[in-house]
Amino acid sequence: MPEFDHFTGRCPKCGEALQIPSSLKQFSCMYCGARLTPEELVVEAAPQEAVQETVQTDGATGAAYYRENILRTVADYPGIERELTKNDFVPAFERYSQGTGEIFRQLDLAVAAGAMTLEEAAAEFLDQLEPRWNKNGRRNVSALDKDKFVIAIFMVPMVRKMALPISEAYCQILRDQWCSRYPKSPFNLGDYDTIVNGFRKKYLGLCFITTAVCREEGKPDDCAELTAFRGFRDGYLQSCPDGPALIAEYYKIAPCIVARINLSTDPAARYDRIRKEYLGPCYEDIQTGRLAQCKERYVRMVRALEQEYLS
Repeated sequence: MPEFDHFTGRCPKCGEALQIPSSLKQFSCMYCGARLTPEELVVEAAPQEAVQETVQTDGATGAAYYRENILRTVADYPGIERELTKNDFVPAFERYSQGTGEIFRQLDLAVAAGAMTLEEAAAEFLDQLEPRWNKNGRRNVSALDKDKFVIAIFMVPMVRKMALPISEAYCQILRDQWCSRYPKSPFNLGDYDTIVNGFRKKYLGLCFITTAVCREEGKPDDCAELTAFRGFRDGYLQSCPDGPALIAEYYKIAPCIVARINLSTDPAARYDRIRKEYLGPCYEDIQTGRLAQCKERYVRMVRALEQEYLS
């Protein structure tokens, strides 16, 4: 350990920045309570100043490096789309950043030297992606959705978090070219802080999926359905012997389910199906006092969505 009074880093469980006395060998995160050692803290890498110094003389090398490695941003991370959970996202994001950040530092070098434009860089990425989805003249929509999820939840937030001169423009151009090629499968530009902070909002857990369905229908956050489900969660479900564990489990997996739905080609249709098959009957159960039946139905819904989107 360095010879300082304190050391700093981010909690690998919740992502919050911590400053810990250097004399401690073990400590608890003040935000989520995780028990940690100094070695487990996530330490952000120092800025890559050496790369920036070579901008004027090494642009061609940067462009070649980008072309040769850009597909790795999705191809090298199979299954990472399942790691958008409260406990898994921050360490997965750090692992992804360490493995792919250099690709965009090299692109920044190439663009500054005039060896590549951002339009060319975005088109190169999409050109390399398409063969992953198109087999025998048919497009695999599921494969496209998985790659889009990695781009929207990991790659774009990472590039924006790097705050390179190219970061914002590259992400915008990539999104615009994607939407032009695949107008039925758009995505929005996200950022790291918004994703991490989303895990801490009060509507997570049991009401997260319900919130997403209601928002898709244009209903406010205090609509009758959401108010009823929150009352059910904080009253009946919390008092059940297995209630707190169920709430904690939903809190962990629901954000990933909703993110996957939002990035699918037909989110409105999927939310409508969830409302008709599960949430509508659950709401009727609450209204008529069939709380045990509501619990069983909601558990069944989450299990089915977990199988569909996270397996």
